[in-house]
Amino acid sequence: MYGGESVSQCNSLPAPIRRAAWWVPLVSVFVLSACSAVARHDAVPAALEREARVADMPANIRARVGSPKDEAALAGEFVQSWKRERAYLASQGYSGPLPATSFLALSGGGDQGAFGAGVLNGWTAAGTRPQFKLVTGISTGALIAPFAFLGPAYDGKLKALYTNTSAKDILTTRWYLAVMTNDAMADTLPLRNVLRKHVDQALLDAIAAEYAKGRELWIATTNLDSRVRYIWNMTRIAATRHPRALDLFHSLMIASAAIPGAFPPVMIDVDAGGRRYQEMHVDGGAMAQVFVYPTGLDFEALAVENNSERQRTLYVIRNSRLDPDWAQVERRTLSIAGSAISSLIHTQGLGDLYRIFLTAQRDGLDFNLAYIPSHFNAPHKEEFDTEYMRALFALGYDMAAGGYPWEKVPPDYASHSR
Repeated sequence: MYGGESVSQCNSLPAPIRRAAWWVPLVSVFVLSACSAVARHDAVPAALEREARVADMPANIRARVGSPKDEAALAGEFVQSWKRERAYLASQGYSGPLPATSFLALSGGGDQGAFGAGVLNGWTAAGTRPQFKLVTGISTGALIAPFAFLGPAYDGKLKALYTNTSAKDILTTRWYLAVMTNDAMADTLPLRNVLRKHVDQALLDAIAAEYAKGRELWIATTNLDSRVRYIWNMTRIAATRHPRALDLFHSLMIASAAIPGAFPPVMIDVDAGGRRYQEMHVDGGAMAQVFVYPTGLDFEALAVENNSERQRTLYVIRNSRLDPDWAQVERRTLSIAGSAISSLIHTQGLGDLYRIFLTAQRDGLDFNLAYIPSHFNAPHKEEFDTEYMRALFALGYDMAAGGYPWEKVPPDYASHSR
C-alpha cells in the first residue's frame, strides 16, 4: 500500500513548522536511548537503490536525480512527449512545426501557496494564461500542480483548496510525547481526505488524457533513506490506469509536502533484488525549493537533435518572499537553531532560482519569476490561517489579473552581473 498512514521509526525530532515556509524542520536531534519505534520494512540497501522500482507498478514512473541512467530516461520521456504532441496536433489538422510552448515551476511555501493559487486564477481572468507543456511542483507546489496542469477549468477547486481550508483540514495534532514514540508531531489523514475529495478518478483520467497529447506533470519528493531527490512523472502514473494509481497519486502529493518531524513520512513499497523493501519519502523541499528539470539534461541539445526547436517560456512562481523575515532571536538553543535553519532554507531557495535561471539561459528558455512582494504584511496568526490565505490569494489574483509584472532575472542578478 502507498498510504500516509504507513509510518516508520522515530529517531529524531525536527521542531514545529516555521511560519513562513512549508518545509521547516528544526534540525535539532535528540538522541533517545529508549525511543520506541513505529514499525517499518527494511530500507533498500545502498547497493540495490538504483534498481528499486515501485511495487506492483509499471517502470519509468520516476527518476532519481543525479543518476545518469534515470536522467537519460527523462530525456527519452521528453523525446516521446514530442512524438505524442505531433500526433495529437496532426489529429487536429495541424502539420507545421511545433508551436511555442510554456513551462511552469511551482515552489514550496506552506499556506503561502495561496499566492500561487491566486496568481493562476488571476492569470485566467487576464486572458493571457498559456497551456503548459510541463508543470512541476514541490511541497505546496505539488498540491497546486495538478490543478495548474489541467488549466482554468480547475481554478475553482484550486481556489477552494487555498481559501476554504484551515489547520484542522490539514492535520490532527498528536500528543506531545509523539516526539519520542511516533514519527511526527501531527497526523495528515485530514489532508489525505481533502485530496480524496478534490483529486478523484475523473481528475486522474483528465491528466492521463493530457499525457496522450504530449504534456507532462512532475512533482518531487525526498527519499530520506538515500538522501536523494526523486522526480515523479504524475502524468505517466495517471496514464497507467493502474488500480492503485489514484492512491499512489495522493500519497506522492502528501509525501512532497510532508515536513520532516512535523508530518509523517510516506512509506513507499518497492522491489529490488527479488525482495520487498520500503522507502521513506518526505518533503521535496528537503532537497530543493523549486525545480524544472535536472541541470544534467541538456534540453536545447536534445531539442536540436530531435528537430523540436521552438520558442519556450518558463514561468517560476515562488510561494514566499525573496526578502528574509526579521525577528529578534531569543538566546535559547532551539530559537537559535531554528533561526539558522530558516536562514539556510531561505538561501537554498534563492540558490534554486539562480540555478534555474542559468539553466534557462543555457537552454534558450525565456525566464519569468513571480514572488510575494515585500510589502505584503497581512497578520499570520497560525499555520494554515484561513484569513491570511484569503488575503494572499487576493494579492496574487489582483497582481495577475492586472498583468503580472514578471521579473526577468533572479534577485540581485542584474547588479551582480555588471
